Amino acid sequence: MKFIFCIALLAGLVTASADLSGAASLDVARVVSGEVWRMVSGHLTHLTWRQYITDVPAFVFLYGAYIRRSGTVSGVLLALFSAVSVSGVVIIAGVHQLYGGLSGVSCAAFAAILLVWIMEHPRRMANYLVAAVFCAFLLSMGGVASGVRVAKEAHIAGAVTGAIFELLRVWLLGGCVSGSGPGRVFHSACKATPSGH
Repeated sequence: MKFIFCIALLAGLVTASADLSGAASLDVARVVSGEVWRMVSGHLTHLTWRQYITDVPAFVFLYGAYIRRSGTVSGVLLALFSAVSVSGVVIIAGVHQLYGGLSGVSCAAFAAILLVWIMEHPRRMANYLVAAVFCAFLLSMGGVASGVRVAKEAHIAGAVTGAIFELLRVWLLGGCVSGSGPGRVFHSACKATPSGH
């Protein structure tokens, strides 16, 4: 959980400082010229305080829920994997020359959590309904929110990344969704099952 609050605090510090925002933001031209750290640090930058106030509580809540379920290592890896993939999609799409915010990374955590719910309770229709509403929300996004033009492609990329990450995590754990399987690196609660063969 310390990881989550460190990210929230760092995002606040970066957002509060014009110098730090300039050094950290996902500026596509600068990434292309070699400043690749911006693919991760850009998510700490928020273009307005309104955006920060919207993004950070969602990030804290979603990653808190994901880490409680899947472990700190999985949470950190999901955040890094989604930050890089969301940034890559923003760069390739070419719609935004400057990008910032944690919302795309948060979409990854939400998608991963949804996938866990569906895998653990495949007959629970409410999970599929929530997933359908989430997909409709992602596809209908546009315009301006929190004083910033919405980067629809970043949110979709985050959701796809979260689902892929969770599928890979479960596969590497040998099917461990809720606490049994061999992949303790990704899930501290997974216990190695005794093998009889």
